[in-house]
Order: sequence, then C-alpha cells, then structure tokens
Amino acid sequence: MRLIFILFIFTINFLIAQNNKDSILFCPTVKFSLALQSPEGDFSSDYGINSNIGFALGWKNKRNQTFEMIYNFIHSQNVKNKSVLNHLINSQGWIINQNGEENLYILYHRGGLTSLDFGKIYNTIGPNANSGLYIKTGFGTMYHKIRIENQDNLIPQLSKEYLKYYDRLTVGVLLKQYIGYHHMSNNRLVNFTIGFECIEGFNKGMRDYQIDLMAPYKDNKLDIYVGIRTAWIFPVLRKDPKEYYYN
Repeated sequence: MRLIFILFIFTINFLIAQNNKDSILFCPTVKFSLALQSPEGDFSSDYGINSNIGFALGWKNKRNQTFEMIYNFIHSQNVKNKSVLNHLINSQGWIINQNGEENLYILYHRGGLTSLDFGKIYNTIGPNANSGLYIKTGFGTMYHKIRIENQDNLIPQLSKEYLKYYDRLTVGVLLKQYIGYHHMSNNRLVNFTIGFECIEGFNKGMRDYQIDLMAPYKDNKLDIYVGIRTAWIFPVLRKDPKEYYYN
C-alpha cells in the first residue's frame, strides 16, 4: 500500500509538472522586431526600401492564439520624391543658404504604425506544442511623411515652422497579414518568430498647402508595405515545479 501511495503521488506530481515540451502554455509576451520592407502601391514612386523597428505587448493562450498591441517605427533615407525641393535646388544639385554658400540637406522617410494583431500557431513543425506555423492578421492606423534636415539650419526656407509645407504628411487606417514560423525552445531561452508580412494603408494627404504643388495635398492613397519581419520573444512564464520530489 505504501508503494502504491508513493507511485500515486509521483504520478500526480509528474502530470502537474508538465512543461512546454508537451503542453500549450498561457503566457504574456514582450516582443522586439525588425523588418525590411519594400513600399508598393501609390507611394512606391516616393520611397525606397526601409527598415522598421517594432515593439509589442500581448499574450498567448492555451489554444495557441495570440493577441498583441504593436507599434512600429519607420525610418529610411531612401526618398525618391525630391521634387518637394526642386524650387530650392540649383543646377549643381545644391541649396544656397543664408550666407550664400552651398548647404547640405538630407531627406528621410519617417512614419509609424499602430495595430491590434490576432494570430494562431499551428503545431505542424517545431520542438514542442508552442511552436509551428504562425498566421496572424491585424488592423490599426498609420502615417508617413518626408522629413527634411539641413546642415546647421542655415536655409531659411527649411526652418522648422516651414517644414510642414514640404512633408507630404499622409495618415490613414491599415490592414495587416503575416505568415511565418513561431518558435519557443524547450529551455525557454530561444524564442522568436520570422515570416512574410504585408500591410495595406488606406490613406489620405493631410496638408492644406504644399509649396511645390502650390495647392493642397489631400490625395487618397493605397500605400502598401511588403517585407520580412523577425521578432525576438520574451515570454513571461511561471517557473515550472520540479518534476521529481524526494526526501
């Protein structure tokens, strides 16, 4: 009877102490991501390839469903649309500053995306039940614009109060699709996801006047990002109880 009792206690403890090797875990998650994206659609003529840094807070439930709140910051120097400064640039490609000298300037692609994402992990591949094919979708808002900087701020036409007349600020709503691989290691130290992402922005120009257009910028736009995103996952997990108990 004593042996049976010991075996019974051991079995109960073993079942309770199952970890992510053979069970689906519930856990809050923190993610940091990096994407390389190609602008497509209406703004492909304005910008080139950009990099995109993301931060996400969310959780994964015991059905392998994920829910996340995400912010992505867009940054790049690949601006194709230099026509916003055509009226300031001389025949040598320079802008003359207030001292009558040639002045350096840089155009940046800047923007941000905020979204709520919902996903599902299908355990078709991977080391455990928390890994596998990862499909998710999302919706939210986005903006993008041209940011202009000039060396030593010596170009009066590009002083801070006038930059909004050049920046092509565009704002709208977005839809997002993602398919990739989600990985949570058995030792919980290597957790990541990598996959293909597509974002569609249904946007509108937001400026009442742009100097180079000599008119408002209120165009409707379909702006698309297509690229590869990888994220490092920090799951917030309880420590598993020990699998063996002894006196």
